[in-house]
Amino acid sequence: MHGFLPKKNAGPSAPIGEVFHHDPFVPAAAKRRTAAIPFPLESHVLQKLLSLSAILLPMSLILPSALLAQDASADPPIPADTEIITTPSGLKYSVLTPGTGDLKPKATDTVRVHYQGWLEDGTLFDSSRQRGEPISFRLNQVVKGWTEGLSYMTTGASHKLTIPYNLGYGENGRPPKIPPKATLIFEVELVEVTPGPEVPDMPVVGEDAETTESGLRYVILDDGDGEPIAPEATVAMEFAFWSPEGELMDASSLSNRQLKRPLNQLPLPFMVEFGPKMHKGGHYAFVVPSAIGIPARSDDSPDHTVWTIEIKDVIAPMVLPAFDTVEGDDVQKTQTGLEYRVLKEGSGSSPEMGEQVTVHYAGWLTNGESFDSSYSRGEPSSFALGRVIAGWNEGLQLMKEGGSTIFRIPADLAYGERGSPPNIGPGETLIFHVELIKVGS
Repeated sequence: MHGFLPKKNAGPSAPIGEVFHHDPFVPAAAKRRTAAIPFPLESHVLQKLLSLSAILLPMSLILPSALLAQDASADPPIPADTEIITTPSGLKYSVLTPGTGDLKPKATDTVRVHYQGWLEDGTLFDSSRQRGEPISFRLNQVVKGWTEGLSYMTTGASHKLTIPYNLGYGENGRPPKIPPKATLIFEVELVEVTPGPEVPDMPVVGEDAETTESGLRYVILDDGDGEPIAPEATVAMEFAFWSPEGELMDASSLSNRQLKRPLNQLPLPFMVEFGPKMHKGGHYAFVVPSAIGIPARSDDSPDHTVWTIEIKDVIAPMVLPAFDTVEGDDVQKTQTGLEYRVLKEGSGSSPEMGEQVTVHYAGWLTNGESFDSSYSRGEPSSFALGRVIAGWNEGLQLMKEGGSTIFRIPADLAYGERGSPPNIGPGETLIFHVELIKVGS
């Protein structure tokens, strides 16, 4: 994706895309690339938690190669100011063209904008206008100066924003284009506003809250049906969390997806700690120290976040298929080294690269230790061939819809010499039982 797509709140939320993005059949290299994406894919916030997307990754600047090579002398000039308004945060803006609408975007709305960005010396570092099309993003997914500045605009308006470094790329800048402590100047046209989903208000966790030994403070807003949840059962939860100042950092409603995980495999330590107290239908509020929640990534990261979690459903686990070492005379081997045994021959079509498939699967190390299973979550997984490890891409094309196969995948067709810590070590051969439920969307 091209353009100015910085992600705000880099410190506290950077782990979201990493903590929740755990699909062991996704290549380790792909996982590393995903974790480095400056403007995360929405689906990664929750689907792979998210992915909870989306997911607050480090602020970055992506520049098209044509722009990187452009002649600075040809840069369009910085527009002149009209009346300059300075906000309490230090942001300066002036209205270049008044808007024609009356809708001002909120932080959770999606906006579509044209823009140009300059350094103070007049160097243009990015421009959607030169690329010929505006960009879209959720307003709370960009640097603070943009989130604030666009909140003063209405549809059709063009503003000049002068953003101090503390509302932009900070003390370190974003080399090589953005120097340290750089003031940035933008001309921004608000093309369209799409209202975002409703999100809950930040809960008040008062003095009457219970406090655990780890420092977790919680209030039970609704304890649900009171039935305990089995550790291996999958919980479907909706969540939202905020900074201490009340700024919404992420919410499941923003991606319209629930977080689904076995109770004993919830992604953050405070969830694992509180899990045994949860019930179906329960609604809970938390003040979560960074040590057991979103880890602090910098000195200015908040020391805690405020959460709400609501348990919408509980899904009983399915029976895990039996482990098999995939050895014997009935085992077939391909030229790449992939070994497999057909357990049930399917009767439908075989998938091709790029096609969507829906599968149930279970994965083990060669010692029989299970590291992941859709059966334990009680529902299958869907993805496109080409987005998974090489052993899966090859193996699934050998199957037919309705079939079941067990694969022995060598490391060079899986996670390679790096592995996928902490569950998959370097050079690990993996065993997968795969049931191909459906080919196509």
